[in-house]
Amino acid sequence: MQITSKWRRGVIAAAAAVAVAGTSFGLAAPAMADPIGSPVYRDLAGGGSDTIQDVMNGLGAVVTDGSGTLLIGSYDATGSATIKTKSTGATFTRPDGSGDGFTAFKAAKTSTAYKGTTLSPTDLQFSRSSSGPSNTTPTGTYVYVPLALDAVDYATAPSTAVPGDIPLGTSVGELSSDGVTLALTLKNIYSRSATTTLKDAAGVTHTVGAQGSGADIIPFIPQAGSGTRSFWQSQMGGAFGSIASATFTYTTNATDCATNPTVAGVAPSFNSSTNVCTVGVQEHNGTVTAKVTNAIVPFSIAQWVAQSNSSSIASDYGITVTDRRNSAVLGKVNGVNPTVGSPAVLNTGFPIVRPVFNIVKYDELSTNANLAAVFQGASAKAYTALNPVTLGSLVIEDFGFGDITGGVNINGVTYTAGDTTSAYLRTNG
Repeated sequence: MQITSKWRRGVIAAAAAVAVAGTSFGLAAPAMADPIGSPVYRDLAGGGSDTIQDVMNGLGAVVTDGSGTLLIGSYDATGSATIKTKSTGATFTRPDGSGDGFTAFKAAKTSTAYKGTTLSPTDLQFSRSSSGPSNTTPTGTYVYVPLALDAVDYATAPSTAVPGDIPLGTSVGELSSDGVTLALTLKNIYSRSATTTLKDAAGVTHTVGAQGSGADIIPFIPQAGSGTRSFWQSQMGGAFGSIASATFTYTTNATDCATNPTVAGVAPSFNSSTNVCTVGVQEHNGTVTAKVTNAIVPFSIAQWVAQSNSSSIASDYGITVTDRRNSAVLGKVNGVNPTVGSPAVLNTGFPIVRPVFNIVKYDELSTNANLAAVFQGASAKAYTALNPVTLGSLVIEDFGFGDITGGVNINGVTYTAGDTTSAYLRTNG
């Protein structure tokens, strides 16, 4: 991965004006799962990915049109069961995750049903995605517009048998130096379907297995439809082993069980006979590492940074980033730290990096001036908006992401913020 632009600390005066204007709107009360402040219903509404929900809320607090009216209404992946994005629009199930968000977005643009409710084209103008298109065509109806750079690491509890530095690995089934035992790599951890012994470079053995096996490493994955889950799967060799679970259990009471989030539409389940609570793994939420001994789970580094910056974000932006880390810490991969500096920022040299996106309908960029002004081109408002208090950093940086307005090369493909012309970003779904 090669960054081809510097991290921008100053932008044109127009972008600064956007940020300053935002200090007058929507900052009086903390924003929770939905936009708060005036106007309640924004011109540009979207939902989907958990990964970029906080940065989009940050942009929603500062990005305005020429008259100073806030433009972006971004709806979190979790919260109330339903959302309403326009005053005369439909009330529909809250999209949870990149896949869910795109499904809802396409339903709106085709005036079809999403989870039982028929949507209209005005209900949604974008959807958030932490993964790129799976099928591309140069004339696709939709375009994945690059927003920023993220990286994905593994998270664990602060005290655990899981090593604090694990190689990514070159292939599934890679052997250790003895030529017999499987090597301790992330790819081998996430491809197992039974309790397995793995050996690290120092010759120390570790077991990997499902919850309840007593293994040293217990792998988990986020909910179905998560862009982070599909990205992590692609990095782990293309398929998860059966021991990698999207649910976990722990012993508690009914009241505590009910405090867990509903994940991808499935509420936590309590068994009163055994006092066991079953919970879905919500992406970028460290509850599983707190509840399951030796758990390991993928976690967006940008999300981890944003959650650790929740106090300063509340002060500067007037919005709430919920710290869901539950004391989870990030490991090293191939000896590389996930963050650098103090306060911590994303290490753009981390081995597992990815662009994150907002999806829009391509032809609407020429008919909706606000949509184009926010998302189209590297100088668009989403990529140049500044911290509303200091004007000293980009919004995307404050929320843990890397600036890609000058382009970033990942595995031979260049992604540039605001790019809507490259064929590999277009899709029909």
